[in-house]
Amino acid sequence: MSGAIAMVPNSSREQRVAACLREIRQEPDFPAFAHQISRLMQVLDDEETSLRRLTGIILKDFSLTLKILRTANSAHYNRSGKPIVSVSHAVALLGADAIRNLAASLLLFDHYRRHSPGLKQLMLLSLLTAAQAREIAARAGYPRREEAYICGMFHNLGEVLTACYKPREYASILVLMRERRCSEDEAALRVLGFRYADLAQAACREWNLPERVIQSMDPAALRTSQGTTGLLARIAACSHAMTTAVHRSDPSAGRTRLRRVIEEFGPQLGLDPESVRGIIEAGIQETRETFAILRVPLDELRLKRHTEAVLEDWGGSVPLESALVAPSCGQAALEELTQEIEWVLSARRDWELSQIILMIVEAIYRSEVFDRVLFCLLDPASETMQGRMGLGEGVDALRERFRLAVGPGNGLLSQALLNRRTLLLSVENPLSQEEVRGLRERGVSCLGLFPIVVDDVLVGCLYAERTGQGRDPEARTFECFNRLRHLAARAIALSRQGRRSKEPAPGDGI
Repeated sequence: MSGAIAMVPNSSREQRVAACLREIRQEPDFPAFAHQISRLMQVLDDEETSLRRLTGIILKDFSLTLKILRTANSAHYNRSGKPIVSVSHAVALLGADAIRNLAASLLLFDHYRRHSPGLKQLMLLSLLTAAQAREIAARAGYPRREEAYICGMFHNLGEVLTACYKPREYASILVLMRERRCSEDEAALRVLGFRYADLAQAACREWNLPERVIQSMDPAALRTSQGTTGLLARIAACSHAMTTAVHRSDPSAGRTRLRRVIEEFGPQLGLDPESVRGIIEAGIQETRETFAILRVPLDELRLKRHTEAVLEDWGGSVPLESALVAPSCGQAALEELTQEIEWVLSARRDWELSQIILMIVEAIYRSEVFDRVLFCLLDPASETMQGRMGLGEGVDALRERFRLAVGPGNGLLSQALLNRRTLLLSVENPLSQEEVRGLRERGVSCLGLFPIVVDDVLVGCLYAERTGQGRDPEARTFECFNRLRHLAARAIALSRQGRRSKEPAPGDGI
């Protein structure tokens, strides 16, 4: 059967992969999903992408929000021991690469696990491989652990795509492997005319995944690639082999395969039986948590028994408990986030002003009182309040058009800013004709305005609005909003004091 590989020229394989990918693109569910991953990778790969855009993307997806917060609160990232409940704080802590990889992996898993029970099992194996790859990277000294995670997650993408969109061919491949005892590559070449890795690489290039990740999928990279690319390929291949040995083999064959994995990769990656067991257990623990986050049933007892059967002579046990950090909302979120901002300002010295402001905006947004929240700065030259950053549906358009002249005779909001007075208008409350007109002009049912004053000088404001129905803030909520505007003023004042260069404008760094 090994001759079958030589019988398929590279040019023919490339043509068949391209044809297969064209067929997959025609499937009703594929284009939107592919565009989502491609857009995500493009947005988060841009070094100029702001913290605000990353936070906005994450907050739209509950599963991703929960995953990001859980990761940020892990011992690897959160050394303070103080719980992190702010998504913007978590994003700043993890960095763009980690966010990108976690988001892409969750999108892939959540999309394909819905198709069939069989695909759910394949996605479970992908998650296990991803989690193990991160653990192997830590032991092998590879610094970009989240890159190793995404390599593990996408390592069997070709198999997933084949099983989903070409189920008959996939069944034939499985039959060939079982009856002819041939390898996965040999069976795929015979049935499809290309390897799973070829299809995975082609799809990942369309989705704009990092080139190192794409190259790591090629088995040839184990022999030919040097440096970080070669190490990444070995990490992904080792994790995939471990998953196959433990979770896709009967216990007896699994034990033999696992010993071979250690013999092949152990010297290169610094692995021994004890560390391999720790890697496998850590992978199970993280995968269980991800299933819980996505509310996907997992047969934990069966998984535990099978794993222990493979590792029966290796000592230790497979843990069953896990703690999840769930994102709160409403008043609880508002109070937790306000406390977190106070803690960051008091206890940390490495914060950026833009990070603090975005945490404040996030706190107001997650109170669920408003649809969008905007931080604005006063331009002293024109005496105009201008939108700078915000969160919520349609906030970019609001930011672009938000211009509020601060001076006598310029309306209700301008007068409130001149008087440094907070303002809350809602159709649910008695209003004057001028207040009703102010809401109608903006097409909103509720708005809040919170001036930011530093050293008795108006420097900016927090503006928030709701377009539809909703609950108005209670006295306790309104008190938190006022605390947040004072925290914004404090952050700006501290930022100014910390600058040693020429005196900047109030918005420097935002």
